Formats: sequence, structure tokens, C-alpha cells
Amino acid sequence: MDSKLELFAGIDDATKCPCIGSIFIAGVVADERLLKLWKDKGVKDSKLLSRKKRDELDRLIRQSAPETTIRHIPPHEIDDKSLNLNSWEMVAFLKLLRNLYRKQPFAKAIVDNWEVSAELFFKRLELLTGKDMIPLLLEKGISIPKRLHRSIKIYPEHQADENHVVVGAASILARAASDRQYDRYRKTYGDFGSGSPGDPKTRMYVWNNRHNPTPIIRQSWNTFKTLSRLESIEDDYWYRKKNGVRKRQPRPKC
Repeated sequence: MDSKLELFAGIDDATKCPCIGSIFIAGVVADERLLKLWKDKGVKDSKLLSRKKRDELDRLIRQSAPETTIRHIPPHEIDDKSLNLNSWEMVAFLKLLRNLYRKQPFAKAIVDNWEVSAELFFKRLELLTGKDMIPLLLEKGISIPKRLHRSIKIYPEHQADENHVVVGAASILARAASDRQYDRYRKTYGDFGSGSPGDPKTRMYVWNNRHNPTPIIRQSWNTFKTLSRLESIEDDYWYRKKNGVRKRQPRPKC
């Protein structure tokens, strides 16, 4: 790593849509020379890569980057509605920013923006670091940096993982961390499919565990709320559609 080259960070999340497991957010620090190497090796938005290629690039990034860090928002936090999902993600972002900066200072950070606009991103940032949030954060045992973001130029952008190699690298780290979590989950909880709300195997898993949900299920998701009310999985529209199952007919009354 050339000490004369500017260092900057890329930050991205992964697995925000599934109804199983954590949301991961990852950060990586690099300079232009390293980013050129990564680009030549195929680093880009993780959604465009196979599992095998993600794993390969995940190892490359972690071995060559001056610093990386990963945080996750587990299902029980996702389901805790004292903060909404975007606020939980901002908490994870601020913790990640602190960890990354302590180990390897940088001047700017490019973030794949999960808010509707950059304006809303900064509004939420100021809200979470403001005095009014202190009681709730203390109650939750949450410690976040209050001023660090003022020392760093932060650029929240939509599709930053597609437009910036450094953010694409972060997306690979986040998705690879989620893949490893799913591997561990399957050893403990069995086969739940892809974790996607549209996957019939995932929907069957959620429905089978509706009365005693395993800790990997996001119970605040509409997927769980919908399936937990059904008497039969064949009453589920998405399950029938994916499997070509006709809706069962009610039993004739005596």
C-alpha cells in the first residue's frame, strides 16, 4: 500500500430482503492502486457474481485491504420496533465507521445509500447522533460515535456498489458473510431454501415453524405474519404459484 495515495472507504449492506437471518453491512479501506488490482480481478457488485466467485474475491479483498470490518443486524434487532429498520442500519453503519476508522483512518467514505435520498440519509444520521436519542440508545445499551462522521466526507449514493469498485468490494464482504451464516444455520436448523420470501422451500420452512419460530426467522416480516395465519401451506398464494398447486377445495359440509 502506497502511503502517498489517498485512502478511502466503501460501505455496503447485503441480505436486506430475505426473511431469514441477519442483515450484514461491511466496510473496506483501499487506495486507487489497490482498486485497479481488484477491478482487474473482477471485483464488482456482489449480486452479479456466483457464490464461488464471491468466495474467491472475498479472500482476495480481506488479504489485500489495509482494513475491513463487518457488522450485522440479527433477526431479534430487525424485529425490535423501538427503531425502524433504516435506523438500525444507521446504528450498524456508525459502529462500523468507528471500527474501520480506528484501525485505518481515511478521508472519505462512499456508502450504498439505503435511504430514498442523500438528504434523508443525513437527516437520519443527525437524528441518531442527536441528544434526543440518548435515552433510548442508553436503554438499549447502544454506543455509537457522535462526532466522527463530521471528520469524514461521506457520500451516500444509490447503486454505489455498481458504480464504485470500493463499494462493490464491501458488497462482496457483506454477502460472503451472509453466505457463511446461512451455511452455519443449515447445519443447525436444516434446509430453509434460499431465505428469499418468494422461495417455496423458505415459505414452507417458515410455515412449519410458525407456532415456535426458530431464532433465524424475521418475525416482523410480512412473510412470517402471512404464513403464521394459514391453516395449510396450500392456502399460500406464492407457494401455490411456484409449485403449480391448485388451491385446495373446502370439505363439503355434512
